[in-house]
Amino acid sequence: MFLKRCFILIITLLCFLPLKSQWVNESIIMLYFEDNAGRKDTITFGLSDSATVNIDTAFNEVDIYGTPYDSLDIRIIQRDTTNYECIGNYLYSNQYFTTNRDLKTDIRDINTFYYGSISGTFEIALRNVVFPITIKADEQNYIFSMFFGWSVFYALDSNCSGNMHYDLSNLINSYNNDSLILYDSSITHLIFQFDHEVGINEFKNTTPNWKIQPNPANDNITIGGLTTYDGRLEIINILGEIVFSHKIYTIEHATISINQLKNGVYFIRYYDNETKTYSTNKLIKN
Repeated sequence: MFLKRCFILIITLLCFLPLKSQWVNESIIMLYFEDNAGRKDTITFGLSDSATVNIDTAFNEVDIYGTPYDSLDIRIIQRDTTNYECIGNYLYSNQYFTTNRDLKTDIRDINTFYYGSISGTFEIALRNVVFPITIKADEQNYIFSMFFGWSVFYALDSNCSGNMHYDLSNLINSYNNDSLILYDSSITHLIFQFDHEVGINEFKNTTPNWKIQPNPANDNITIGGLTTYDGRLEIINILGEIVFSHKIYTIEHATISINQLKNGVYFIRYYDNETKTYSTNKLIKN
């Protein structure tokens, strides 16, 4: 009887403990950078249900905006509507930070972001780099989070162009020690996006009502016939790897450059978040 009462008491106490409704979805990533001169720097960023988009001293966030760059300086930058740099290309319209900040640690609220939002998109500035530069990662809860497999890097030059896509699912994985090496000395920015959209198993397969033109193609392609304000296009190679991802947030004819792709067969998959359906067309790059 005594043990039974103790058990009931413990269960009752647990019911009144504060619960973190999003704990399995938190994702905090630490990136380690080392350039060809042997200089090193580190940044930390990610999502937590106890963080905000502003400065959180509990996460050791410190604003160093205005502090001169030293040798090999990697920063997570936040910019307002007047001073925004590359992040404007990856957000919905009229979504910018309210002020300018430079951070070595940037943890944001997991409960307020969505794909392509200010809370789920991080802009990383690289300064005084001697290329090539090697990037390694350490993660907390990342592989168990809902973001695994959907988070990507974009490497950009000073004009915020280039859009070189890197899949970080192998880099940010606690089961290996992979690294990513950037050789292009024109790279000055990295864009990292978390995507919380549901996986393919939660979408129904349908017949595509959109077309790829031209096909075969060797330069640019246009996707015509899209009818949603909320969707995503992906280019997938024959190994099943996502080599390009593009958010659709207006009804449009989406034009995509495929110059970076090798010749061969690819599949373009379109996810419609409004109808929870996806459809696939074949693309030939020559």
